[in-house]
Amino acid sequence: MKKFFLKLILGLLVSCFSLAQSTIEMDEFNAAYFQYGEAKDTKPDVAREAARRAYEMGKELFGAESERSAMLAVNYATLLENETDARYYLDEAVETYQSVFGFDSERMIDPLISLGSRLSDREKFDLSEEYYLRALQLTERHFGLDSSKAGYIELEIGALQLRIGRLDASWEHLQKARQTLASYSDVGSRSGLTRAYLLIGEYHLARQNYRGAIDPLLLSLRDFNIYPSADITVRNHVDLIRAYENLNESDSATGHCLAIGATRRLSQDENLRPVFRAPVWGISQKSSGDPIRVHFTVDKEGYVVNPQVPEEIAQTDLRDALIASIMRFRFAPRFEDGEAVESPNQYYDFH
Repeated sequence: MKKFFLKLILGLLVSCFSLAQSTIEMDEFNAAYFQYGEAKDTKPDVAREAARRAYEMGKELFGAESERSAMLAVNYATLLENETDARYYLDEAVETYQSVFGFDSERMIDPLISLGSRLSDREKFDLSEEYYLRALQLTERHFGLDSSKAGYIELEIGALQLRIGRLDASWEHLQKARQTLASYSDVGSRSGLTRAYLLIGEYHLARQNYRGAIDPLLLSLRDFNIYPSADITVRNHVDLIRAYENLNESDSATGHCLAIGATRRLSQDENLRPVFRAPVWGISQKSSGDPIRVHFTVDKEGYVVNPQVPEEIAQTDLRDALIASIMRFRFAPRFEDGEAVESPNQYYDFH
C-alpha cells in the first residue's frame, strides 16, 4: 500500500511539474507572439526575432504538423529579407497544410491565397504571385475556370502585376477577373467586380490612356460612393481627378475634389495636401539646397489662386515654371458647417 501511495504522489508531482512547465512555456510563447504583433509594422528587427521565438516554441507546444505551427512559420517567413530563407519556411508551412488537408485538396486553396496576400503586403511580389498561381491551379481543378473563386484570384494577381508595373500581364488577369465576376450576382462577386473596374481604370492611367480610364472609374465609384469616407472611395476620386486634369477638363474634376473635401476633418491652420500635382516643365533642376516654398490660396473648388514665389528666385523662367505648375494643382477644399470654404496661407514645397 505504501508503494502504491508513493507512486501516486510521485505521479501527481510529475503531472504538476509538467503542467507548470507547460504553463510557463505557453506564457513565453504568448509573450513572443504579442511582441511580434506589436512590432511587425514598426520594428521589423524586433518583430523578426519575436516571430522566430514564437515559431520555435509553437512547434513544441502545438506540434510540427499543426495549422498553428504553419501559421507561425508564415509569420516568420514574411519578415525574412533573404528570399531563399523565406521560401524554406513558406514551403514548410505549405507542407504542413498539405499534411492536414491533403496534397490536392480544395481546402488548400484558402491557405495559399492567404500566403499570397501576406507576401504581397510585405512586398515579396514574386513569392506572392507564385502562391496565388498555385491557388488558381487548384481552384480551376476543383471549381472550374469560370468559378467566382477563380475570378477573385485572377483579380488579386492582376492587382499585384499592376502594382509592380507589369502592365501587359496585369491587363490579361484583370480582364479575366472582370468577365468571370460579372456573371455572378452574390455580394462577394459584385464587390470584386467593383474593384476590378477600379483597377482597370488605374491600368489605363498607368498607360496614360486618360480617356479610357474614366468609364471604368465611374463604374467603380458608383458602388464605392456608398462609403464616401472609405480610403478606397477617396482613391477612386483621386484617380478620376488625375484623368480629368490630364485631359484639361478641370471642371469635371471639381466634383471629385469637393467629394473628398466633404469627408475630411481639418484644423483651421492645417496645410492642405494636393490631390493632383502637375510637374514643373522646361526647367533642368539638380538635387541641391532647400526646397522652394510657394504660397497661395485654395478656393472653394480646390483651385490655386494668387501664388507667391519667393523674391530670391530671380530667374524668370523658373518663376514662370513654378507658377504654371502650381496653378494646375488641385486640392480637396476645406469644409466648415457642411460648406466648402476658401483656405488662405497655404504652401507647397518644390524640391
